[in-house]
Amino acid sequence: MAIGTRRRQDVNRLEERSGQAAQVVEDQVEALVRQGAQQMLMSALNEEVEAYLGREAYQRRDRFRGYRNGTTARRLTFGSGTLDLAVPRVRDLPADQQPFASKILRKYQRRSDTVDRTFMQLFIEGLATRDFEPALRLLMGEKAPLSPSVISRLTQQFKAGYEAFDRQDLSPCKIVYAWADGIYLKAGLGTEKACLLVMVGADTAGKKHLLALREGYRESAESWGDLLRDCRRRGMNEPALWIADGALGLWAAVNEQSRNSAQQRCTNHKTVNVLDKLPLKERPESVKRIRAVWQADNEAAARKLARRLTDDFRRAGYDRAADCLAADLDRCLTFYQFPAAHWCHLRTTNPIESPFAGVRLRTNAAKRFKKTKSGVYVVFEVMRRLEQKWRRLKSAELCATVVLPESCRGKKTRTNAA
Repeated sequence: MAIGTRRRQDVNRLEERSGQAAQVVEDQVEALVRQGAQQMLMSALNEEVEAYLGREAYQRRDRFRGYRNGTTARRLTFGSGTLDLAVPRVRDLPADQQPFASKILRKYQRRSDTVDRTFMQLFIEGLATRDFEPALRLLMGEKAPLSPSVISRLTQQFKAGYEAFDRQDLSPCKIVYAWADGIYLKAGLGTEKACLLVMVGADTAGKKHLLALREGYRESAESWGDLLRDCRRRGMNEPALWIADGALGLWAAVNEQSRNSAQQRCTNHKTVNVLDKLPLKERPESVKRIRAVWQADNEAAARKLARRLTDDFRRAGYDRAADCLAADLDRCLTFYQFPAAHWCHLRTTNPIESPFAGVRLRTNAAKRFKKTKSGVYVVFEVMRRLEQKWRRLKSAELCATVVLPESCRGKKTRTNAA
């Protein structure tokens, strides 16, 4: 037993030494890589100065273009760590000569462009500003700028991308279906949540687009009205159908700005509202019957199921649930007027709710944004990344057959369900 124990101890010691040796080799490789990068970069910077002055160091030429003026110490962070550089300078330039400006290393540059893009992408993916230091210090080196303030300054570049999106021309895309919803975000100095007004549209090719993302005051009619007016001013057409929850402010704005469009209320929100008025013991069976209404083969069958369920609620004494289901039922069944292949997309606001599940993973990492605008910029960047993976609608070719309000000049004629 003692011999076996000693052998295991010896094996463990050998494995530990091997691991330490591998670590030393790895550190030496990193050091060699940084040393080689430093030498190559310094050589390129010196050659750049020589090309500008038209001569090598200590060499004289008839045409005077200036003198070398020593070096400036600078640290540059790149993918494999941080380098200490001695950046060459020039002085005493002729008056008619352009000042020297390195094309390799910009003035005041402290990080490579790739590192900046990587930091911004990591921030979008969910790495909070306070987490850059512990997560990347070993990779970037002890001297790398990884403080929260540095990362926050980098993310200010998101502002330009969002402002360009918020001013973009919407006329090239003919929107057939439009989904709208208000998403709440922890942002601002108070304890209340900020409201983001979101619009997603599907064009005649069945492709979904992020149309609008803007800060609003709750989901008021004024906030939605301002957003819809701006979208119309930027060229957005009246869609054939609006899909949203029961927010009165949005529907008031739609009635004002898009009077000829059909309106579909989200059946998921409607289901939750009805269940909220039932006791817990009744909800498992009721939710199946409510969903059966929305899943019926045609509008007549859906109305028949809804009528039976309403009567059963009243007989059981659940008048509030019956009234909730009957209220606005017509708007919950509007999707039956459109191609059957699209019903699964038109019943709910899932084209907005589903992507925002991924957005919330990012916003939860930030806990709370100090400024609402900062939250808007981050949410936009995440949504823009997710938008690239959005799938087209099923039977996308049928979108082109749906008659738009502007095409039929206010008539209610639309493609009937198959």
